Amino acid sequence: MTDRPNVLFVLSDQHRFCSMPGVDGSEVLAPNLARLQRAGTSFVNCYSNYPVCAPARGMLISGQWPSDTGVFNNLSELEPSESSLGEVFATGGYQTCYIGKWHLHAGPAETIDGNDRYIPSGPGRHGFERMSVWTETNRHWDSLRYEEGSETAVRTRGYNATLMTDEALESLRNRDRDRPFFLFLSLNPPHPPLDDAPEDYLNLYSNCSFSLRENVPEALATGQQLVPAGAHRNEVTMTLQEQLGQYYGHISAIDAEIGRLLAALEEMDGLGNTLIVYSSDHGDMLGSHGLLRKGVFYRESAQVPLVLSWPGRIDAGQENEMLLGMIDVYPTLIGLCGLRVPRGARGEDHSAGVLRGDSVGSRYVLHFSTNQTDPEFRAGRRGLRTLRHLYFTDGNEERLFDTIDDPFEMRNLAGDEDYADLRAMLAACLQRNLPAEMAIR
Repeated sequence: MTDRPNVLFVLSDQHRFCSMPGVDGSEVLAPNLARLQRAGTSFVNCYSNYPVCAPARGMLISGQWPSDTGVFNNLSELEPSESSLGEVFATGGYQTCYIGKWHLHAGPAETIDGNDRYIPSGPGRHGFERMSVWTETNRHWDSLRYEEGSETAVRTRGYNATLMTDEALESLRNRDRDRPFFLFLSLNPPHPPLDDAPEDYLNLYSNCSFSLRENVPEALATGQQLVPAGAHRNEVTMTLQEQLGQYYGHISAIDAEIGRLLAALEEMDGLGNTLIVYSSDHGDMLGSHGLLRKGVFYRESAQVPLVLSWPGRIDAGQENEMLLGMIDVYPTLIGLCGLRVPRGARGEDHSAGVLRGDSVGSRYVLHFSTNQTDPEFRAGRRGLRTLRHLYFTDGNEERLFDTIDDPFEMRNLAGDEDYADLRAMLAACLQRNLPAEMAIR
């Protein structure tokens, strides 16, 4: 058992791939994420199958499609299962701990952003021996967390990403040294609101002029059109430039927390046999195609960071073009740790290719979205992404993009006769591979 790696999984909320350090056009200051990239491999073609918080998290924790679990909107609850990620690692001999935003156990409707409620010991913890659940996490300061054994949430004091990291560091210090650990830290930033990052990190960008994506409409790019400050402060408007600086401020703030974790592991001599994972549930449009937030299949919303670092086992300082969906992260992580992938896992286990440094991954990534009040998945968009193409439809309108020739996904080829055969092939592939319950009806 001792030769299995420790696992530290850091999941942020709404961090898009194109706002990672080193990506063309990104001006974010994130030295610790850059350090993690140098120490491991960045997977530059990882996509959220359903780029909305709870559905994406449900796939990551369960390894199942939303139609399997019923987690189709942000008020859904993930039912306990012996194949949940925590259960697999606990059964494999790991000491398991989850800290932060869970978003799969809906909180009281009367609370502000109450996306979680207390989870008592038992099956509801999905195999995590210790579970520190936070709620009101979109309130980045003075959020609520549940004390062990109490259904009454306690108001904290401070920036929640820092306080959650404090708990993670305590867990590392007090862990059982006779077992490998699986520590899952779920941070809320850079999820909106954007204007409340710690002042020191906001100040990093206060006088900056940023490069904007080529698919941002001119009115937004030039500041002629103002945008809401965030999904939870829509009464305030600002320029897109201001909003991007605030978004970067939150990323720099969580980067500092990642630095604290790396320093602690280094001090404990825990970097050598620790698999560190950094990812996010989905991205943010931030003005691209004239849109804000998430839920669509364009890369700003759907493409997420995935960095894997495991010294001596996973190549250092590499970019890997393997195509992956969020559904594939579940079996790949389990496979990397030498554990048995549960029968019925929907994704593909690419762990052998990751360890060899191969770039061959999934042939395609399925995308889903549905009306948040439609538990039967009767409407919405469905899509399919390959390494070269993105195709999606709502059953009426179709869109097709060549993402190599057109990386900003601006030229819809669905009506071009020269692409009719390709469009038909991708449409047929999508229909053939969609779970029956999620086919558009």
